[in-house]
Amino acid sequence: MEGDVTEREEARPGATGAIDDSGHTSVHIRTNSRRGHTNPLDRSYPPVNAVQRALDVLRAVNSKAIATVNAIHAETGIPRPTVVRMLETLMYEGYVVRDNMCGGYRVTGKVTELAAGYSGISRVIEVARPLAIGLTRQIKWPIGLGEIDGNEIEIRYWTGTISPVVHTNTVLGKRPDLLKSAMGRAYMAFCSDDEREGQIRLMRRRLPQEFDAATEAEYRQLLSRIARAGFAMRDPRTEPTRMTTFGVPILDGGSIAAVMSVSFFTSSIPLNSVRETVLEPLMETRANIEHALVFISTRPHLDTGLQREYDVNL
Repeated sequence: MEGDVTEREEARPGATGAIDDSGHTSVHIRTNSRRGHTNPLDRSYPPVNAVQRALDVLRAVNSKAIATVNAIHAETGIPRPTVVRMLETLMYEGYVVRDNMCGGYRVTGKVTELAAGYSGISRVIEVARPLAIGLTRQIKWPIGLGEIDGNEIEIRYWTGTISPVVHTNTVLGKRPDLLKSAMGRAYMAFCSDDEREGQIRLMRRRLPQEFDAATEAEYRQLLSRIARAGFAMRDPRTEPTRMTTFGVPILDGGSIAAVMSVSFFTSSIPLNSVRETVLEPLMETRANIEHALVFISTRPHLDTGLQREYDVNL
């Protein structure tokens, strides 16, 4: 009966039950993944074969202007009768149509809806995420990953949900500037000369009072020091002043592709321990991310979109 718990359901890992007023038991199933993990191989249940086949068929149709049953069968190995049933289901859902004029099947515009929830996270951020998670587990403080967007940095990923010392609800979507933030300064110190000059010209127009000739000269000297040191710090006058932030670039193929930062309360770490406990792990994680990017770039057959979980020992 609907609402009853079968023996199979009771045996599922993570299943909990509660008896409602009608005497039926509602079942709540949770996955076995831990917060902060993004490993797609860590599953609660075996994959559903029918779903896998439907996706295989949809991918096959999507890869061709017009796909025939025979072509889909040859590409996927799925029996032709099953291919036809999958196509009929996809047609019913609106993702595929039969093109009688061309003698096959093609996808519809509805397939674009399947990407609506994807944030467009870049390859660099995908590679850096598990290493950022490992760094937070090591030093406890939350790590941010950002990319340039116009004349600001957009924070695309943040490990605050697994940090025991998180200092805000979220920074996702925040946009640190290029003048005072650690992320922005790190980006400006390591971007190309042409981009740096273009951004500085924009600062002159946008901030005529704040970014005068003297400030620009100091800023250029600061960027030179950051480029030599390999890391940036935010302006100490930035609120909240009880915190500070380190920012480092992430280079891919010799060009800056992203920036990574860590923020912490200055009173929580003795000044003489900051380099060892925060800055050096941050710099080492940057190197590990860049090594991973080189590894993937030299092996084009690897699927860089696949999220993997790594054991990080820094």
